[in-house]
Amino acid sequence: MTEADILALTYEDTVTVYRPFKTQLQSGETVFKKGDQGQRVYETVPCALSTHTGGALNRELPAGTVPTQYSLFVRPEVEIEPNDYLEIHHQGKVTKALAGLAERQPSHNNIPLVLSQERV
Repeated sequence: MTEADILALTYEDTVTVYRPFKTQLQSGETVFKKGDQGQRVYETVPCALSTHTGGALNRELPAGTVPTQYSLFVRPEVEIEPNDYLEIHHQGKVTKALAGLAERQPSHNNIPLVLSQERV
């Protein structure tokens, strides 16, 4: 059993990955598809959603916000690229995010995330 196999035993979440792409309509018009309209490259891949910060209160705006940084951990063979759209199923909820540049390790890939929807 490899280190990647052992770490993957802790993955309790799943992710579906959509990749943006350009396509040409019959009229000749070029259309850019992104978000969940992009090309599905992975479906229900085991993963682990994690947060580096519990959220720090930001009082610069009239209404306080609590920005939180998220990371997604997947097996090293899962190729998630920057700007891929992710739907992550975590503890019965769906988190929608865009992927940043992955930090690649022999045991896992660590992908920073930007939430595509504000949580209230």
